[in-house]
This record gives sequence, C-alpha cells and structure tokens, in this order.
Amino acid sequence: MGTTPDSPVMQGLKTFWQRPEGTVGKIALVLAVVAGGYGFIQLLPFLIAAATDALHLGILIGGILVGLFVLTDHRVRTLAKLIFQSTMRYLTGLFIELDPIGILKNYIAEMKKNLGVMDEQLGNLNGSIRTLQNQIDTNQKEAEHSLALANQADKRLAATGLAPLDQQQFMSAKITNQRHAASLISINKSLTDLRNKLQILYDQLIRWRATAEFQVTDKENRVSEEEMRRKALKKAYSVFQAAKKIFRGDPVANQIYDQTLEYLANDAGQMLGEMEDFNRLANKLMTNMDLETGAINDEAVKQLTEFQQKLVPSPGTGVIQAAGTGTPDVTTAGRKDDYSDLIR
Repeated sequence: MGTTPDSPVMQGLKTFWQRPEGTVGKIALVLAVVAGGYGFIQLLPFLIAAATDALHLGILIGGILVGLFVLTDHRVRTLAKLIFQSTMRYLTGLFIELDPIGILKNYIAEMKKNLGVMDEQLGNLNGSIRTLQNQIDTNQKEAEHSLALANQADKRLAATGLAPLDQQQFMSAKITNQRHAASLISINKSLTDLRNKLQILYDQLIRWRATAEFQVTDKENRVSEEEMRRKALKKAYSVFQAAKKIFRGDPVANQIYDQTLEYLANDAGQMLGEMEDFNRLANKLMTNMDLETGAINDEAVKQLTEFQQKLVPSPGTGVIQAAGTGTPDVTTAGRKDDYSDLIR
C-alpha cells in the first residue's frame, strides 16, 4: 500500500515547520526578510543610479542572473535548506539545553491558556444554543398566535350576513396569518435542526474538554515529576562532579601538586643531608674534645700525684713541734728544697 500525503501515516509525522526548530526558523526568516527589505531600501538609490549607467546596468543584470541561478538551482536550494535547518536545530538545541523545565512549563501554560479559550468558546456556544431555543420558543408562540388569528378569521368568514368588504378583509387576515405561521414554522424547523446539531457538537466538545483537561493535568504531573527528577539528578551529579574532580583531578592542579611534593622531597633531603653532615662534623669535634679532655685530665692527675709525692716527708726530715702549740714544724735536712719544683 503506497504512502500518500493524505494517509494516516504521513499525517502523524511532523514536518520541519511543525517542529520547534521550524518555529525558530520562521522567526529567523521573518527577521531575514525585514533585514533584506531594509537593505534593499538602503541600496535603492544606488540601484537607481546604477540603472542609468550601462556598465553598472550590465553588472546589475549579471548579479541578478547569478542570484536567479542560485535561487532556481535545486542543489543550491537543497544545500541552503539543509544548512538553514541544521542551524535552526542547533539554536533550538541550545535553548532547550539551557532551560528544559522552563520550556515544558511554558508548554503547559500554553495548554492551560487554550483550555481557558475552549471554556470560553463552550460558554459562547451554549449561549448560542440557548438563544436559538429562546427564538424557537418565541416563533412557536407567535406561530400559534397567528394560527389562532387565522382560525378566528375563518370562523368570521363562516358566519352569514357579512358584507363583501368584511369578507375580503377577513380572508386577507386569514391568509396573512396562515402564511406568517407557516413561515415561522419553517424557520423553527431550520432553527431546531441547527440547535440539535449544535447541541450534539456541544455535548461532544464537553467530552473533548474533559479529555483535554485530563491531558493537561497528566502533562503537568509529568512536568512536575521531571522537575523533581532533574533537581535530584542535578544534586547527585554535583556530588559526582566533585568525586570525579577528586579522583581525576584538574591537570593543572595535579601538576602543581606533583611539583609541590617534589619540592618538599628535595627540601627535606637537603635539610636531612645538611643535618647529617653537621652530625658527622659534630661527632668529629666531640671526639677531639673528648681526647683533649682526657689528655688534660691525665696531665692533671700526673701533676697532682707529683704534688702529693712532694708533700709526703722524706726519711731525712724531722718533725719539730713548736712549744706551746700543737702545730708540727716540718723541717727538712736541707732548706734549699722548696715548692719551686712544682712549677718547674
């Protein structure tokens, strides 16, 4: 089975101009037409002056021919159409990416606005039906009244003893009222048929309105769900981004971090090396100081020993105790020995 533009399959597909990018494209085309018109107005004096010059006229004709070729060539037009559609689709994608929830809310607001218009039109339609019914009732009463008048005129005509002029007047009134009643009955028939059709349409629209309200409510609930989902996902994604930055890190920050660690390692090695060198030098100094201290101690012990030996009395010496005192008087055989040897 072939697919035609009027088939249900093709009717269910949206063309480029029916999609969101088509709306953006229409706006862009309007702006382009306005800009082209403004540019043409600005170039109009030049075009008029160019038309007066043969050379300029030839250039102008050549430009027009080139423009017509570009406009009429199928490949050029197809390429321009594809570029235009791709550009509009890209711009629409940028707008949708910026505020998708806002676009959905605007769509819901537009649907609610159309629902309000539908309610208003339903009210007007119901008012029209009521007006038709009132007119039908009025025509019905007026037709009944006209028929009553025609019936009364017919009764007067049936009476005897009427003058010819009265008979003519009653006959005229009877015919007029009958025609008026027939006309009203015919009008009522047409109005009743119209009222019935409008009533059927009104009942159908009431059901459609309930379905439309359900659609709006369902889409509104869906938008609310998507809004909550997006908020939750954005919060989770922010945590994910933070974790990703921690695990992956910023390349520049990672480089600075590595350079800082390298600097700290080098600086710590430098300080440890200096402390080890100083420790070796200090150990050497302390060893020398210990040796010198030991040597000095040995020399002092030696000198002290010699001093003590000199203080001990020799066999040739005597002890004389001074009279009246308990202090011994140490004398030696020769007085020439004294403490001068201790400092030699």
